[in-house]
Amino acid sequence: MHIDTNLDIRVAGEMDLEALVRLAAAFRDHLGQATPLDADVRESIGLLLKDGQTEFFLARDARGMAVGYVQCRYRYSAWTSALEAELEDVFVIREARRRGVGVQLMAFAMARATERGCRSVGLNTNERNEGALALYGRFGLAAERALWKGGRQLWLQRTLWALSDKDCRCAGS
Repeated sequence: MHIDTNLDIRVAGEMDLEALVRLAAAFRDHLGQATPLDADVRESIGLLLKDGQTEFFLARDARGMAVGYVQCRYRYSAWTSALEAELEDVFVIREARRRGVGVQLMAFAMARATERGCRSVGLNTNERNEGALALYGRFGLAAERALWKGGRQLWLQRTLWALSDKDCRCAGS
């Protein structure tokens, strides 16, 4: 399949829902996950497209084929006294990788965060995902902060649904 990398990248709207669902499903499959189901992805993205603190940036080639997307969430931080952007998803279909699509999507996301007045942009990725780390490094994203003596920043997460009461004990209780 020939992918034209003369791209149209823009903030997605509700008319882009099906293209975003297909891309998110391809991302899920790339990660080797069985969930969320397509119907759940459709419902979630539909809700997020209406959320003023979330944007999707959609890349289409010259023929109109959706080849990648970024999901970006904005939040105000008490620590920086400004908006921050979190790139939750950065995905390019396999056939379009290593052709500059990710670079163009990242450049668009960085410019959009700047336009919205964000003071910082962050994301998480696997430390063994060398391609993604190289891409993000081109844009100055790094896991080290001088404040913490060069230590890696870690994104810690815990699923809250499906926890039993015994899993929710706090220290000292």
